[in-house]
Amino acid sequence: MIGLCVAAGLLSSCLKKGLDELPAFSDANITRFDFEYRWNDNGVFRVVRFNTNAPAINGKTIQVTTTVPAAAGNFPDAERGKVTTANIVGMCDVSTAASIKPLNGAPALGAPGDYSKPVSYEVTAADGKTRNTWTLELTLVK
Repeated sequence: MIGLCVAAGLLSSCLKKGLDELPAFSDANITRFDFEYRWNDNGVFRVVRFNTNAPAINGKTIQVTTTVPAAAGNFPDAERGKVTTANIVGMCDVSTAASIKPLNGAPALGAPGDYSKPVSYEVTAADGKTRNTWTLELTLVK
């Protein structure tokens, strides 16, 4: 068995040359934002996704309207009443292979944060050179 594993390792190859160079994308855009609310329901982690409209983009400002769904099932009125722009989770789509980071105290994406005021994110393109600072303005409809 050990001999078979050693032979397989020796006979495999790692291609190190001859690969085509892939383009380094230079787009540094945010194309969509989505939001959700998370809570602990007596030991059960719950999530409700919001209905988010396509964003309005004006220069490097992205204006998003998201709607909290009606209370139903595991999302009771009492929990719906706790939803504010200060305790929701933001997620977004960025250009291919780009990275994003919050600026000036903006909420980390994927974690509960405060979107009650405009927040800014820096998107860095895959080329590592192109950077755009985007400002998100959120309207929450209940």
